Amino acid sequence: MADDILDPVGFESEIPPKPMAKRLSSLGGKTVGILDIGFPNGNVFLDRVEQVLKDRYGVTEFVRRAKPSPARTADDEVRKDLLEACDAIVEGTSS
Repeated sequence: MADDILDPVGFESEIPPKPMAKRLSSLGGKTVGILDIGFPNGNVFLDRVEQVLKDRYGVTEFVRRAKPSPARTADDEVRKDLLEACDAIVEGTSS
């Protein structure tokens, strides 16, 4: 019996990777968008994330939005709203 050796690296993509988003020097005084992707108890997890961001990092405002379900993408209007109104966005899940 022969053993197969699998390469976990995968294949190189022909499409160049997108650059990372510009990082903020601080979250103090910023507006953070929170997108609930629709898994059970996600709102409980994201409530805690919001509290930590407020208490530890000085975030002053939050914009909360939700996807219609985990299997669907966020509506264009929701994405546009978050991108225009927020300095940073957290997309979260829980189970």
